[in-house]
Amino acid sequence: MLADQILSAYRQEGARFLERLHGGFALAVVDAKANSALLAIDRMGIERLAYSTGGGRLVFSTSAEAVARAPGISARLSPQALYSYLFFHKIPAPETAFEGVSKLPAGTALEFTAHEARVFRYWQPQIVDSGHGDAQYLARKLGASLRAAVRATQPGAHSGAFLSGGLDSSTVAGVLAEVGPSAAQTFSIGFGYPDYDELPYARIANQRFGCKGHEYTVHGSDIAKTLPLIARAYDEPFGNSSALPAYYCARLAKEAGVDHLLAGDGGDELFAGNPQYAEQQVFEWYSRAPLFVRQGLLEPLLAAIPRSVNAWLVRKARGYVEKANIPLPARLEMWNFVHVLGPADILHPDFLASIDPRAPIAHMQAVWESAPGHSTLRRMLWYDWRFTLADNDLRKVETMARLAGVSVSYPMLHPDVVELSCAVPPGLMMPGRKLRHFYKQAMTGFLPDDIIHKKKHGFGLPFGLWLNESAELRDLVLGSLTALRSRRIVRPEFIDRLVALHGAEDARYYGVFIWVLVMLEQWLQEHGIAL
Repeated sequence: MLADQILSAYRQEGARFLERLHGGFALAVVDAKANSALLAIDRMGIERLAYSTGGGRLVFSTSAEAVARAPGISARLSPQALYSYLFFHKIPAPETAFEGVSKLPAGTALEFTAHEARVFRYWQPQIVDSGHGDAQYLARKLGASLRAAVRATQPGAHSGAFLSGGLDSSTVAGVLAEVGPSAAQTFSIGFGYPDYDELPYARIANQRFGCKGHEYTVHGSDIAKTLPLIARAYDEPFGNSSALPAYYCARLAKEAGVDHLLAGDGGDELFAGNPQYAEQQVFEWYSRAPLFVRQGLLEPLLAAIPRSVNAWLVRKARGYVEKANIPLPARLEMWNFVHVLGPADILHPDFLASIDPRAPIAHMQAVWESAPGHSTLRRMLWYDWRFTLADNDLRKVETMARLAGVSVSYPMLHPDVVELSCAVPPGLMMPGRKLRHFYKQAMTGFLPDDIIHKKKHGFGLPFGLWLNESAELRDLVLGSLTALRSRRIVRPEFIDRLVALHGAEDARYYGVFIWVLVMLEQWLQEHGIAL
């Protein structure tokens, strides 16, 4: 809808017109005479809106920091939101980094009047939560919806595609090559480490679809040059290290004369591709075992084995039972660095006294309970629509593409594709532990077999490994951690311990949290915020 059409629809229907809107949008309709306003963002959270309703007035922007710095607001940093950042590595909606400033979750709107500010969900997906489904019919619909989605992006001579070599980016590149006006250009990032590098698969996709591929290999020295720039681009602390390759990929496209990229984000969250879906299925099987077997036999037997027995199988079984007995969604964060070590061991006592350590789990629970389905898979998909997609992946891609001067379209989030995914029964989408089963079956013959059957890599960053190799990066990191010590957020002794563990043990695992802390300090510095 154009602006005048939106205004006309609002006058006739009020907020109900939002149900008909598709695609990415952030809109505001202000009625000065009635002293009222309507704010809304799109169903999947591609765009964003932050706002403050303090003092009976409404201030809004696409930037939470802009709202916080608006005249008459001057919002301070929120300690609770900073704790959310340390826990989640981002700040999930509706929180922002600033006290008194909120942001709209995906698919929600805010109605503001002189007397009330009400946030409500204007869209709820219609899902199939059980049954078998017609696999062939749904597969044909998937192919048609993907082609309609790519056409809807209106690809032109200056369009291209992110290409990691995974299922979704390869699909989008392949369809773009099929329906675009000319040979598709693709852009791929390598890291120089086989465990992270998917360039061979990107090349397979390019060869299959006749795409013109562009590649760049990111090195540790790139981080030292670019990390402050990335920190400055975000209006809140953001700790996903794959923001850096996303930026370099978008910059590579811009240098090649492409200013519009198609991305594959959303496929895993629509069609069950994230590893935790299969992992949780195992725990669900255990929970369905008879109670007398679990609590009367197996668990007492494991408890009776002395802790001094350090056999691999015993440790594995104890850890499995411990996780199985924690309900979802809290179980999803059992690996979480803050959860494993405990807030008291990480946070400065002054900071710990200012926050509620239980709040992140409560937030997770609220999102989990809002799910429109009852099956475990549907609830997990819904949960990831919010936490993994809207609050993380889309924020990463949108901000980095904008920094590089490139716009992004998301064919996987087209309403036809989302609607189709909601129509696939969980048992067909992921029978047993077979991730992306329906999608892979539907794409067989279109995608190369090597890509369909490849092991999932993701689009991560070997930051911990580079830290061991790059003196320039190490100087930046150690300098940032030294500066963070004085802010009384994290215990200084914990920072020392973290650096020591990174050097002595698993560089990948500890490197993730080092990146999170360094990005926090860089963000505070780049935005001129003192604590």
